[in-house]
Parts: sequence; structure tokens; C-alpha cells
Amino acid sequence: MNPTTIIATIHPKMRSQVAEQLRKIQGITYSSPLTGRFDFAIELKAADPKQVYEVIKQVRSITGVTSTRTYTPFEGFANGKNIQPTDALALVLLRVNEQTQALKVLQSMEQYAHVRNAYVVPGEVDILATVYGKNQEEVMSQVSQIGDVDGVWTSETLFAYMPKWQ
Repeated sequence: MNPTTIIATIHPKMRSQVAEQLRKIQGITYSSPLTGRFDFAIELKAADPKQVYEVIKQVRSITGVTSTRTYTPFEGFANGKNIQPTDALALVLLRVNEQTQALKVLQSMEQYAHVRNAYVVPGEVDILATVYGKNQEEVMSQVSQIGDVDGVWTSETLFAYMPKWQ
């Protein structure tokens, strides 16, 4: 089963309290503050839909979480066998030219060694990918290549900083 990702908006003065509460929730692979229009990324461990829903409810109930977007993948791939806890991470939100292009874009992305995972998701974006590297420059190099993949219409990169792996 592919992991669900929650992207959350947090009250600005509550970041550290929210981070502390996230570390207490079972069923999270990692959580990390983000740069960009969202404040936190939370990846859930693979679980059945009832378990996923319970974790989502717990996240939403944390004081300071003002909104969430949940991305449950339909199809995709996981790589990232060499990822280290100290690596830089980025979430890449992709829109493709046509929905039928999403699978072709996924196939193209599999060639990039630093794409940890990439999934077709429902919602405002078509593909959610996680890219990793030794530092932000390495991550940005991979993100730039992904933006050049045939069929990618737009991309938005959210840098994760200080991810906490659980």
C-alpha cells in the first residue's frame, strides 16, 4: 500500500508545539516543516483506510493545525533505498498537461535516483513526489530535471527542513 501524505497549515506561533504533538502520533513515517505556502508535511506509514483516517483525525485535532490537505495515492513507485535521516527533502507537486500523461510522467521520473517516491493523487495536483539529496542544491538539481519531463505543466517545490523520522 502506498503512503498517504498530509500537507498542513499551522498557526505561525504554534509550529514547535505542533511538531512535538506529531512526534507522539503512531503511524507517521516522518513529519517536517516546509517552505512555501504550506507549513508541514506528514507522511503516514502504509496502513488500511481506517487506520489512515484515524491518524488524519489525530493530526487535525492538534491545537494550531488550521487546515490540512490529504493526498492518498492511486498509483506510483517508491525508490529512496539510500535515503539518510540527514538528507535534504522536498515535496514536488506536479500538474500534467492531460491526466492521461500522469503515468508517462511517472515512468520518466523513475529514472531519477533521488526521487524517493512519486504517486498519482486526486485533487489540485496530479502527482506528488518526494525528492532527496545530500543538500538543497542536489535536491534542486533533481527538481529542475523533473520540471523538464515531457508532460509536466507546472511544478511547485516545498522544501522540508529538519524532517523527523519516526
